[in-house]
Amino acid sequence: MAARHAAVHLDFGTGDGAFALRRARSEPSTLVIGVDASAEGLREPSRRAAGKPARGGLANAMFGVLPLERAPGELLGLVDSLTVLLPWGSLLRAVALPEAEGLARLRGLCKPGASLQVVFGYGPGDPLAVQALPGSQAEARAAALVQAYARAGFTVTARATSREEVGELPTTWAKKLAYSNREREFVALTGVAR
Repeated sequence: MAARHAAVHLDFGTGDGAFALRRARSEPSTLVIGVDASAEGLREPSRRAAGKPARGGLANAMFGVLPLERAPGELLGLVDSLTVLLPWGSLLRAVALPEAEGLARLRGLCKPGASLQVVFGYGPGDPLAVQALPGSQAEARAAALVQAYARAGFTVTARATSREEVGELPTTWAKKLAYSNREREFVALTGVAR
């Protein structure tokens, strides 16, 4: 199936698949794959993508179960662009702390030159708040994130991002997280795989 498409985009930690479906709809020449550790949320987007085109089906969208601990698996070196948007659990720890093994697994998914977009958030009691981009330490923390991603094979920039920017992400979680907790902080990383 991938041979028919100009590019492959992977949305890792896709949740309910809203972002992956929207991207597949807006980029018909791109194969968009949404993966998540939980099969539960993937049933509905899988059903929608598999439908007839006249009913909103998307031949260029597919979904599957892939926890970070098993990545890259069959997707080794396949991905032209990768998003990790508002993750939880082990995926959040991997991209936010960051954890070398988790980042290496994400890098294993990517072709050289693949684009990367990561957005994560943390709240006041969250253990990640110590590791994230607080106040006067923001520049030092951003530099530490950039260095950790570089060791994993990514060239990135890191910055604090606003709730408003997060709210504009086309995901179900973005709207909830951006406006439900005013004390939540967000970080955005963009870059490429080397």
